[in-house]
Amino acid sequence: MSRSAGILSAAGSARVRYRLWQVWHRLTARVTEADRAPVRDLLPPAGQQLFATMTRGDQRHSLDVYAALVATGCQDGDLLAAALLHDCGKGAGRVRFAMRPTIVLLKQLAPTLLHRLAGSGALAPVPRWRRSFRDAWHHAELGAILAERAGLSPRVVTFIRTHHDPHGPAAALHAVDEEH
Repeated sequence: MSRSAGILSAAGSARVRYRLWQVWHRLTARVTEADRAPVRDLLPPAGQQLFATMTRGDQRHSLDVYAALVATGCQDGDLLAAALLHDCGKGAGRVRFAMRPTIVLLKQLAPTLLHRLAGSGALAPVPRWRRSFRDAWHHAELGAILAERAGLSPRVVTFIRTHHDPHGPAAALHAVDEEH
């Protein structure tokens, strides 16, 4: 085996181990009332309701991303609010947990197919069986639409919309999201 093949194999193994850890972490996630303090402090009631639509695993992830931003010294209330809601586009059963492994595999192995299954936009009509693909692929845009409807500030909406862009307005959020 060549040296480069060994490096790729180690990197691939690390990704698989990380994804397995992530699945376990999401399945066993706990969120206490004390954990929800930032949600109550930073989000208006409609934003709190939006947070409540997310799975417990996504809530835990969002709280972890929020805490990581705070640990970097972030004091921007809008960015911290966006951290709490950045994956809300997956909530309310839009991206079922059972579909997530398929989506992750397609993203890695067949992104063009996933893009085709997802359709052209967050609100584009697709057959029911394709909605999880659409909502996962377009969750940042969908989350921004939901946050705007919930009355969150234009900055929060922009941060949610761009949280996958490493060089965009939410670059700090993107960086900690990638680690968690």
